[in-house]
Order: sequence, then C-alpha cells, then structure tokens
Amino acid sequence: RNFFAMPMLLPELPPIPTLPPVVREPWEATWWVDFLRNLGQAFPGPDAPEDEWEHFMVRCSTWPFVLVALGFLASLCVLCSTCCGRSTRRSARAPSCMPTFCLGLLCVVLVMVGTTVYCMTSSKALDTAQQQVGRAAQDVAKAADEGTRMQELGVNLTVSLDAISAACPTAVRAKVEEGLKPTKQELVSFNDQIASFQNMVQPLPGQVDDVKAKGATIAEVGVISLLIPLACTLVCCVAVLLAVMTSCSGRCMGCCLRSLAPLLLVPTVLVVALAAAVQLELGVVTSSFCGNVDSNALAYIGKAAGKNSTVFEISDFYIEGKGRNPLLDELTAASKQLEDVNSTVNDFGQQIQTLCPAWAGLAELKSDVGKAHEALETGFMLLSPAHVYPYYDTAIRQDLCTTVVIGLAWLVVFQAAVGIVLLPLLICCGMNFLKAQRGWHLDSARQPLTAQDGQPPRRV
Repeated sequence: RNFFAMPMLLPELPPIPTLPPVVREPWEATWWVDFLRNLGQAFPGPDAPEDEWEHFMVRCSTWPFVLVALGFLASLCVLCSTCCGRSTRRSARAPSCMPTFCLGLLCVVLVMVGTTVYCMTSSKALDTAQQQVGRAAQDVAKAADEGTRMQELGVNLTVSLDAISAACPTAVRAKVEEGLKPTKQELVSFNDQIASFQNMVQPLPGQVDDVKAKGATIAEVGVISLLIPLACTLVCCVAVLLAVMTSCSGRCMGCCLRSLAPLLLVPTVLVVALAAAVQLELGVVTSSFCGNVDSNALAYIGKAAGKNSTVFEISDFYIEGKGRNPLLDELTAASKQLEDVNSTVNDFGQQIQTLCPAWAGLAELKSDVGKAHEALETGFMLLSPAHVYPYYDTAIRQDLCTTVVIGLAWLVVFQAAVGIVLLPLLICCGMNFLKAQRGWHLDSARQPLTAQDGQPPRRV
C-alpha cells in the first residue's frame, strides 16, 4: 500500500485574528465599539429580573475592576519608591537624568495627544448633537407656527363663509345657507383637527429647547470632568521633571518629591485609575445598549411613558416605522376636510357669486384655502419620517453609539498608559536619579578630605 498517495488529514486551524483597520481620524476607529461590546453582554430589558441586572453589572465591571487593581498596585509602588529606603550605591560618574527626561517627555506628549484625540471626538459628537437638536428645535417651532397659522386661516375661512349669506338677497339666502351647511361643518371639523394638532405640538418647542440646554451643560461638564485626571497627570509629570532638572545635590528635590508623594503623586495615580475604570464601564454599558439601540430605546420609552401613550406611538413610528403617528393623523384628517372645502369653493364659488352679487369674497376665500393648504404641506414635510429620522440616526446611532464610545475608548487607553504605567515609572526613575545624585554628591565631597590625610583619593 502506498501511504504517500493517501490524503493527509490535518486538523483545522483556528483563523488568524486580523489587526484593526487603519484609520485616518480618531473618530473613524469604529472597531472600538465592537471591542467594548464584547467586554459586556446584552443589555437587559426594562422588565428584566434583578439577578439579570446584577449579572450584567458584574460582567461590565470586571475589566474596570482590573484597572482599579492595577492603579492600586502602581500607587503602592510609587509610595514605596518615594518613602522607603535610601540609596547607598556610589558611582564614579554623575548619574544621568536622560532616562527620566525621556520618560517625562513621553508622558507629556501622550497627555497632549490623548487630550487632543478626546477633544476631537467629543467635540465632534457635541457639535453634531447640538446641530441636530438645534435643527429639530427649529423644525418643531416652525411646525407649531404653522399650526397657529392654520388656526388663524380656519377662523378667516369661517368668517368668510358666514359673510356669504348676509350678502345674498332674501329670496336666495335660505337656499345658499342650506348649500353651505355641509361646507361649514367640514370647516368646523378642520378647525377641530388643527386644534388637536396644536395641543400636541405646542409644548414640543420648549421641551426640545430644554433638552438642548441640558445636553450642552452635561456635555461641557462631562468633558471637563473627564479631562481633569489627564490634567493632574500632566502636573505630576511637570513636577517630577522640574525636580530632576533643577536638582543640584538631590537632597532638597528628593525631600520635595517625598512630600508630594502622599499629597499629589499617589492620589493622582489612584484618581486616574478610578477615572479610567468609570469611563471604561460607561463605554461598555453604552456599547451594550447600542447593540440593539432601536429596541432598547423603545422598550425604555414604553416603560417610562407607557406603551399606550402618544409619546410611545410617535417614537415607535419614527424609530422603527411601525404603528401610527397622531400628529400626522390629525394633519391627514384636516387635509381631507380642507380638500372638501376647496372642492366646494371651486365648484360653487362662481354660482354663489352670481346668486349674491354683493358678495366679493371669493378671491379672498380661495387665497385663504391656498394658504391653509401650503401650511399643511409644510407641516407634513416637517413631521415626515424622512425628515425626522435623520435627527435620531445622527444624534443617537452615529453620535452616542459611535463617536462618544470611541472617544471614551481612546481616553481610557491614554489614561491607563500614562497614569497607571508611565507616570509611576517616571516617579520611580526620578527618585532613583535623585538618590543616586545625592550619593554621588556626598562621595565627591569626601574626596578632598581623604586627599589631605596623605591618602590617595578613593571611592567609597
């Protein structure tokens, strides 16, 4: 038997993981969203049991807890390096501050880069969100203005129809009034539909303005509070570099760093670790919510406002395109009534003017009907799904679920790299330099004394 001719059965190897795609702008790194989502689990529904919520929070807090633990260990290393032990090692050469300077420069550069990247992503998210909310506020205010305009036109149409019978001769007045009775009823229905529409849309401009103002305040406070740990890290880096670069004997600056360790250096490492952990958990929770953002948003809107509420019906209509929109329903009914009024005016306007020569309001009546029709078309356009959905898509799906999550991920990376890794290394390296410089300075001071005793200078 020829064994070499038999096919070889090799075990199936797992696929080689691919590297994240190269991005040109920091907010284009959408792979961060999937990465953070994989650190958590599916977002629970509003009616989920308590144990499911506990499991979700434990799963989302696992890696943030690891960051806190690393920060605690790093702070202990900093405390031990600054407060424990003195260097007795002597050197024939003066110690070099170049390693400390390079580490400090790297920390400062990374702090600046991290701040810039986060500001680019967060400012982009803030700008787009504010623009979308501002446009939505303008559209809602314009829809409310169109509703007020339609109410005024409805009143004018009613007055114009009531003036017809008064201008008619007595012989035909009853006949004209009987013929206009259905049109007046349609106009009453039109006014009722517009009044109902106005009751629903009138509070919306103020509510959207409140959301815009609160969103701007929360965004500004959030940006400031998130960048404070990086600012504290920058202060610590500058303090260590100044201590190393201005030290002559290593004694005074070493004492300064030992004094700053429990007051500034160690608290900064802990604050950075806590901030990075909170930001990481916030990013994991947000990305989990955004895993099925439409369903999650509707579920919590239904829980808060009730699934039979007008708010839920409108949200379901715009987010998933299901159900009915009470605002558009009122405009549709009003449009039908206006079309009936317009047909009556076009069909019998000339006849009424012939029967009632004293009546000269036909042109004004047609003009008011045309203006009301334009106002209705504007309302339909402002409230159409094609016009409203882009606001939700940009502000929620793109801004909150993508740009904000990416900004948090970049911030966590830079804070962990600088605050938990490089800053403790910088502090330890700076303290070792100051201790070595102190030992070298003491050793240099002893050399002339040994030479005066007739003994050759030697290093101790």
